[in-house]
Amino acid sequence: MKKLIVVLVLLVGGVLVGRAQTVYSSAKGEKYHTADCRLSGDADGMSMDKAKKAGKKACDVCKPNELGKASLKQCEGKTKEGVRCKRMTASKGKKCYQHTAPK
Repeated sequence: MKKLIVVLVLLVGGVLVGRAQTVYSSAKGEKYHTADCRLSGDADGMSMDKAKKAGKKACDVCKPNELGKASLKQCEGKTKEGVRCKRMTASKGKKCYQHTAPK
């Protein structure tokens, strides 16, 4: 019985975390983005559910719908002040778009 309760709690918790994912979109924008997407611009944070209800689509560059499938880590880049960047990234280079050298 205890195992069943634990499994149910984990399932419900996983669903709530997935729905509560924060994405970023501007008021006029048609798409929503991850925090480290280079296309997010001056976007405001909102839940993914809210963005979908507003008729916004997922960005084709950062793919926020696949975010839960990726292993996110804190960017290893440094800010101008010398502090570690707070953005999260799934990049193999371990740095967000802002700290990755242009190709």
